Amino acid sequence: MKKTVVKLLPVSVFSMLFFSFLIKAQETPKTAAALPDDVNKIITASCTPCHSSQGGLMSKAKLNVTEWANYSPEKQKEKAAKIYSEISEGKMPPKMTREKRPELIPTKEQEEIIKKWAESFPAETK
Repeated sequence: MKKTVVKLLPVSVFSMLFFSFLIKAQETPKTAAALPDDVNKIITASCTPCHSSQGGLMSKAKLNVTEWANYSPEKQKEKAAKIYSEISEGKMPPKMTREKRPELIPTKEQEEIIKKWAESFPAETK
């Protein structure tokens, strides 16, 4: 009888560990959100010429919208607030770009869409 218990002990331990791993794996992880369609249209038109994988080194280092889905929820929240701040303060697109390519400047309506989106992130993400 003792030999049977000793043989089953490793199997029992393994089973407990395996099932606890499965339960943990089924918990809903906090995943980064994709850009909403209305925001994506604005970002694509106004930001991706510089802030994408094909953009300049400095631009894409600050924000690379091509990588948006890979940003953590916390980083997305931070970047969304920064995007709105830069647009609303007239810092983005930069002055030289505004002069050469005024079509990249978001309209007031688009700016409001970005604002609502930036404010939609949870107050505290854990």
